[in-house]
Amino acid sequence: MERSAGTGSEEVGMSTARPVDIAVRRFWMATGAVIGFFVVVFAWIGYTQEKGPNVAFTLSVLATLAMTAPILWLMKRRPVGATLSWGEALLSSTYIFLLMFWIYGVVPHQWLTYADSELAWRADRIVRGPDLGFTSGEGIFEWAFPFTLTYLVLRDIIAVLIYGIGLVGNVALWAMWQNRGKEAEVAIERSEYGRPLVREGATSQGAMT
Repeated sequence: MERSAGTGSEEVGMSTARPVDIAVRRFWMATGAVIGFFVVVFAWIGYTQEKGPNVAFTLSVLATLAMTAPILWLMKRRPVGATLSWGEALLSSTYIFLLMFWIYGVVPHQWLTYADSELAWRADRIVRGPDLGFTSGEGIFEWAFPFTLTYLVLRDIIAVLIYGIGLVGNVALWAMWQNRGKEAEVAIERSEYGRPLVREGATSQGAMT
């Protein structure tokens, strides 16, 4: 079986995944980590206050994911430099405005409403935590922290985290969209000595000069 001989410095390469595919996969992994954080928060609420997840807040988070998914789907398929009609521009700008309003307005509002009403996280309630036996009768948080942590402060900390997660995701989506046209780098096969492998019969440029 004959091997095709190339001219110039033709190197054997292996194509890798596109950067946009890798970025989308990492975005979903980060989203899973965020969901895991809120699962821990709700599990702690269920343990300390015997209350389940709030329907309105949970649905607002799920709606955020549902509205973000089409952007990631389109990001992997829309070519760079594709024309955009006035109707498409109007529809897409309205959609993004709705998504940003939802992330920065609706989701934090639902969390604050849930914490103020059902959970009653007020300034006169102190976050003590469970008594693990070695804390001299105090809760683990009350024993470990050199300050008094109230539920009102904890409510605001989680609200700030929601805003921070939305801002980081917002900037990440901008960067991913702008860089969606980048091509995947070709991983060059190398020998066990670290030198690039070339096809049989190929000669490097300038070897005969």
